[in-house]
Amino acid sequence: MLRKISITYLCLLLLVLLLPVQSYAAEELPGVRAKSYILMDFASGVILDEKAADQPRPPASMTKLMSAYIVLDKIEAGELRWEDEVTVSKRAAAIEEAQIHLKAGERETVRELFIAMAVQSANDATVALAEHVAGNEEAFVQLMNDKARRLGMEHTHYVNATGLDRKLYPVPPKVEGEHVMSARDAAILAVQLLRAHPDILQITALPTYTFRKGTPRQQKVINWNRMLPGLKQYYKGVDGLKTGHTNAAGYCFTGTAKRGDYRLVSVVMGTASETLRFTETKKLFDYGFQRYQLKTLIPEFKPVPGTPSLALPNGVERTVPVVVEEAIQLPVRMGEENKYQFKVTFNPGVKAPLGTGAVVGQVKVLYNGQEIKGLAPVNLLAAAHVEEASWFRLFFRDVGDTVKSWFE
Repeated sequence: MLRKISITYLCLLLLVLLLPVQSYAAEELPGVRAKSYILMDFASGVILDEKAADQPRPPASMTKLMSAYIVLDKIEAGELRWEDEVTVSKRAAAIEEAQIHLKAGERETVRELFIAMAVQSANDATVALAEHVAGNEEAFVQLMNDKARRLGMEHTHYVNATGLDRKLYPVPPKVEGEHVMSARDAAILAVQLLRAHPDILQITALPTYTFRKGTPRQQKVINWNRMLPGLKQYYKGVDGLKTGHTNAAGYCFTGTAKRGDYRLVSVVMGTASETLRFTETKKLFDYGFQRYQLKTLIPEFKPVPGTPSLALPNGVERTVPVVVEEAIQLPVRMGEENKYQFKVTFNPGVKAPLGTGAVVGQVKVLYNGQEIKGLAPVNLLAAAHVEEASWFRLFFRDVGDTVKSWFE
């Protein structure tokens, strides 16, 4: 009998241990038909849902988000201007697939080539920009990989500026390795690109564009992002960012949508059709906008509920008020506001003298007692200056505390 009870108890224990631990994204969305995906809050970095998000996969033309980042960095640094003219090389003109039919020797502005890269996903324009910026595509790719490392994109390696398979290049760049990027890395790239260069949305949001307008070579293109206003899979709030497709990659899309102050970034990789990459993105956006609302849990420079101060035994004042360094704002599950808690950790050894604004600890937001993936802790600051108490003051404080304890 005892043996049966022990076996039953052991089975129950194993069942408990094997049950999945609930995360902030309590369930993987079962209906998203993509080999990998991620849904992220732009402002806080909170991950609302994901699947195989760290799996390196061919990103196809989503690669051009990094190419755009490098070009915009050069413009911001004053090393490149929108009005600069680029002479198209024979090599760039020979690149096919999506293109604006550049000819060797013709001159186009950086602006026109950039729009071609962002709207039409033009490979010829992308290579022309890469060669103009860095001298050759190999050097440009080095800039891309360096940037990826600085951004913390741990599952990314580029071998060209376009995302094309090597076999589709007449003369492929001489860069070793596989051309891959994970869904998480694509989301990181999108977020950092929008923070550094928010004006890119003025270009990525263009539903159509006409190149060489009024000339015999006029070419009107429709943005490959069909979720933009006026296009067949329009979704309210979408204003970017970049699609991609090759046989190896499947149909991919790094998207972003904003409603009010709430912006989401999504990535789907390896969907089965052009239409599907947008229907699956819609599922993610619907989930983010319908299940969550953006809320400020603690305003900037306000105290954490329940922890307004830190003890300073050697200070003239015994405590110092503490406040958050920045507002804590994140998507909150609708109807579950009471499931959010704050975990405060003070730095060890904090003592007077202490200046106003000194970092004294950190606060994390928990959901159901667990950390929220993607949400960084926020610093806690001393909200007042506290001088160190003299030994004389501390001596008589200890005496007073001792006497007081006798009568409590």
